[in-house]
Amino acid sequence: MIFFKRNITSAFLLISAFFFTSIKAEAECISSDIFNYTIDFPEMFEIQDCTEDERSILFKHKLLAVQAVIRIWDEASYKNSQEALKDTLKKLSAEGEVSAVKWRNTDCAVSKLSISEKALGEKMSGWGVSIPLPKTKDWFTMLSFAPADKAFDCEQFILSLLDSIMIDRGSKAGPGLITTFAFPQSQEKKITLNIAGKKIQTKIDKDAAEANQFVVDREFAVFSLFVNQDCWKEAWQRFYRMIAKDAMGRVKTAAFDISSALSELSQKNDSENPDAALAQLLLTWVQGFNYERPSATPDRADFTNIPDTLTGKGSDCDSRSMLLMVLYKNLGMDAVMFISVDYSHAMAGICLEGKQGQTFTLDSKDYLFGETTAKDITFGMLPADMQDRSKWIPVELYN
Repeated sequence: MIFFKRNITSAFLLISAFFFTSIKAEAECISSDIFNYTIDFPEMFEIQDCTEDERSILFKHKLLAVQAVIRIWDEASYKNSQEALKDTLKKLSAEGEVSAVKWRNTDCAVSKLSISEKALGEKMSGWGVSIPLPKTKDWFTMLSFAPADKAFDCEQFILSLLDSIMIDRGSKAGPGLITTFAFPQSQEKKITLNIAGKKIQTKIDKDAAEANQFVVDREFAVFSLFVNQDCWKEAWQRFYRMIAKDAMGRVKTAAFDISSALSELSQKNDSENPDAALAQLLLTWVQGFNYERPSATPDRADFTNIPDTLTGKGSDCDSRSMLLMVLYKNLGMDAVMFISVDYSHAMAGICLEGKQGQTFTLDSKDYLFGETTAKDITFGMLPADMQDRSKWIPVELYN
């Protein structure tokens, strides 16, 4: 099987993977039109080999000694994900306990694995997953591993890669398979939000903050690998993107409860564009949060996880901007966030038809800037010393 080959560097293979098959690369996201999956790869991965039918693909990383392989098995080959993953490990002379995981309302499998020297020339360690594909009903399996003596240092990186697998629209706006494995859905707890003079009752998973913090810490470890690389900006965008993807599902119920509670007021404030009125109510709300920088050490992200930001645990500009982005996106609004290393600041961004102000043009759409840390600032206001658009980096969620 081609995906088990080593040291394949043919330029033709790299070109064919991107231009003569349905595999597409946008930034570092790899997607397949045939099997309908998308993977948000950490920066600096390369396709080393790809079969014509796209069922076997080998990836290698340019900076780390990490490899990843995708093998898609025909629907008739196995009865379930666990069986598919167990047999895939066996074919690679690998061992590992295979655990069942419920993800996206389907039965998947996860395994921590070790690969013997006879398979790849040296002992390897890593993780693997198996997922039934909704479109084709085939079994998607993906393994990622590193030399055993380097595997511990690469583990967060490997888990981040596997957690970025997306197989349908819903998986682009919710926790990934690995995070779901680590934090299965638990009991919900009731919370009260005070917005625009209203007490809004809603609920959130009791482990939501801990789970999102798990993603924050993991993704910061991955981003830290690239701070001195040319792709630091893209790695920074992925850091925020992965946290936001996880947070989307965790605040979905809250987003709808907020919208319902503020619907009448939004209509009253702007009958022609109640979405714009609701967006401003939420911007004003987060401007009143307690300011707090959660970390002053270089080994931890200076970022409050989104469930804690939602419940008012203390936050800074980037966590507030992300909270607004995921609330707006859950409500069907076109929203992004902006980050800037030059200004040491972050802002929310939203596309509001008919509204004027300072904007950032992205994909031919104008997003109004939203300041989240200064009070009584409306959308479209931007300080005079932060006007240079080239110093703002947009962070978008997946389409």
